[in-house]
Amino acid sequence: MFFNIDADEGGSIRGWLALDNPSAIPVLIIVIPDREEIRLEANILRSDIRELGIHSTGQVGFNVTADLVPDLDQIDEITIVEAETRLPMFRRFQIDKHIEKKLFLFDCSVMPQRLLLSALLKHFTLSYVNAERFPLETMLVVINNSFSKSLLMVGRSNFNRYASLLNNAGYVRAALLRDPFEELAERLLFLRILSKPETSNLSAMYTTGIESLAAFARGLPLDDQKALTSAFRAVTVEQRQALMSPMTRVFGCDFDESPHRRHLPLALENLATMDVVGTRARFGAFKDLLTGVLGANVLGDSSPTNFAPIQTLAASLSRIGIVADLLEHDLELYSYVNDAVAAGFEDGGLETGRDPQTI
Repeated sequence: MFFNIDADEGGSIRGWLALDNPSAIPVLIIVIPDREEIRLEANILRSDIRELGIHSTGQVGFNVTADLVPDLDQIDEITIVEAETRLPMFRRFQIDKHIEKKLFLFDCSVMPQRLLLSALLKHFTLSYVNAERFPLETMLVVINNSFSKSLLMVGRSNFNRYASLLNNAGYVRAALLRDPFEELAERLLFLRILSKPETSNLSAMYTTGIESLAAFARGLPLDDQKALTSAFRAVTVEQRQALMSPMTRVFGCDFDESPHRRHLPLALENLATMDVVGTRARFGAFKDLLTGVLGANVLGDSSPTNFAPIQTLAASLSRIGIVADLLEHDLELYSYVNDAVAAGFEDGGLETGRDPQTI
């Protein structure tokens, strides 16, 4: 998907949208709180887009005017999304609510914590969560969205694939790491929930790259340590790949690589280039650092929630040798980062601003 907003002049919002199918006529949805949604089929020919080879006819342009929304120039809260995917393309910047910053928060969780996410979303005009689910073309368009000056992305996207793009586009790059056993425990418990019929429609949003773990998680004998160990010994090759050191995979591997020992120093080097790196165990320090870099406390009073079932399963997983082997590189990576955070406190404060001493 490709899109661009050309202008918001109060009484007119102009732009274009091209879908993956180069012959399809795109449809937009205009969303205004407490009003019925408005569908708009692209009806303006854009020869420039046709000539670029992005669309076969160029019928991709649109112009939202008072004909569609009579009080358009008076509305603060208006969003334009693509009809099928609901991907947000435009939302009006509100100076009293949004900060003029772009942030990519690398979080390896399958499902970001609701309270943390809710706190973040309030401060940004456009937000894209679980960014790893978006195809490369969409990610390129979103990252390079020059029209929006307030943009949030959260997810476990491959760092090497997007690092230079994020840097060139002026993003603050932050990473929040977590104890690997806790991360795996939450991942497995959440996948069990997604395997239920009433929540299966959410699976595509959260399971990118780990689809093979759904069946594994569904059948895990959580209350039997011996049977749990046997289940991990019986994983398929595909499941083993999905379980292996997910943090090292995100921060040290290229897009199509599996984690190996050589990726550990690469992950550490990449983390050292970030603006803010922290751990959930010292979340207060992470929040303070992020506030300093962004100039606003975007996390408010929120803090991570440690659910008892996750802690119980994490303790069980930590006693299984094959699980420790699967998480070998992540355990070492997390230990290095934890030590760096602790050293930062001993030195009187953590370093930020792409200083290698952070890691």
